Amino acid sequence: MSKYNKLSYIVMFSLLAIMACADSKDETEENLSQTDPQQNIILIIIDTLRADHLSCYGYHRNTSPAIDSLAAEGTLWANAQAQAPWTLPAHATIWTGLSVRSHRTLNPVPIMSESGEIQKLIYTLDKDLPSLPVLLSEAGFSTRGIANFTILSDVYGFDAGFDQYSCNEDGAGRAGISVDSLIIWLDEHSDERFFCMMHLYDVHSPYSPPEPYNTAFQEDPDTEYFDWEIHGDEILNKGSRDIAIDLYDGEISWVDDNLSRLFSWVRENSLEDETLIVVISDHGEEFLEHDWVLHGETLFQEVLWIPLIMSGPGIERGTIDSTYVGQFDLLPTLLSWAGVECTSYFDGIDILSGPGGDRVIPSSGTSNFVWTERDQMASTVYNHSKTIMMNEMQDFVSFDLVNDPVEQIPLPGDSAGIEDVLFYWATPQRGFPGFATSDEATIQTLRDLGYI
Repeated sequence: MSKYNKLSYIVMFSLLAIMACADSKDETEENLSQTDPQQNIILIIIDTLRADHLSCYGYHRNTSPAIDSLAAEGTLWANAQAQAPWTLPAHATIWTGLSVRSHRTLNPVPIMSESGEIQKLIYTLDKDLPSLPVLLSEAGFSTRGIANFTILSDVYGFDAGFDQYSCNEDGAGRAGISVDSLIIWLDEHSDERFFCMMHLYDVHSPYSPPEPYNTAFQEDPDTEYFDWEIHGDEILNKGSRDIAIDLYDGEISWVDDNLSRLFSWVRENSLEDETLIVVISDHGEEFLEHDWVLHGETLFQEVLWIPLIMSGPGIERGTIDSTYVGQFDLLPTLLSWAGVECTSYFDGIDILSGPGGDRVIPSSGTSNFVWTERDQMASTVYNHSKTIMMNEMQDFVSFDLVNDPVEQIPLPGDSAGIEDVLFYWATPQRGFPGFATSDEATIQTLRDLGYI
């Protein structure tokens, strides 16, 4: 391919190096300023939520009336892409506005002691990278963070910038408690300019919606729990796929009902005209579309296609935006909306400032959660064309997402798509994650959830 000549690579690497060195932590603080501000921001991150299981994204079930109403009053992005297929790197992207290859907050890497015990995990968010909560705090926002998964705790750096931050190690079933906690904080701080982040874990496996949500989409009241039974590379309970989906959808309905209480609180306190509400997910979930389940192992659309909805002042009402966007766009978009100027470099752009045109939206991950050459994966989407790289950069496959949105018709790797993936893979490292010591309880939680 002509684009792969030596001169092209030198030019591309030079441009990336210039951008990567354009700012530092000190420069960020010096270049942070505020223009005519909007008011408050409530960011809701729903773990493991597929876009195509929300009614407002065309799902055949009425899973999300509250979120649908939010979308009707705001803008829905029809083609939002996750930058990673699991929680840690995806949240790092939301926090930093950088792609995974930029921030390098990657999958857990066990460090073994002489006795064979895991001592540390390379996990932490680089504290020197500008992040959304830090930048908004420095701009004068009161900040509150609620998370429901152990790797989003202060141990891993996700609390930086929050005046108050709480994290439950395993937040399954805590949507109601989390919404209650947020409303209590909002009652005390509603006269301040605030930024709130609430991460909800309920939709994540195992699927166990509380009554009556367990029978919202299936009739057996005794069916209250589902977990995939996996032995090696074999899924033992494939035949229960429909039950898994029924309970997964029940979890969505449970979360949606609790969010309706939060949205009502905003209206009842007359804050709807000065509060931006954002709903997004970190990644989706597989239900055997490509003969696998859960998430983190592939880069197909069932894992990467996520919802993104914004409603509030300055947001167009009843709008569906079909532009391809990514999680890394959230930080620059929210800063711009809030009137916070920051000259730091981000991989994302302000998606509210007008059509950005077709862009390459990258994603990456590793199968089996182990960082090895064999298991490296990356993908890019450009103008409905998607290319996935697998297996030591030897295998490339492309898909036409217009004519084959469920990726059942693999095509030979498109030359332009291969170039996009390799260009993304060459992204200079900007973040340098550190080591976090994990206690045995945390390690066991990660084992129970399949992350180790």
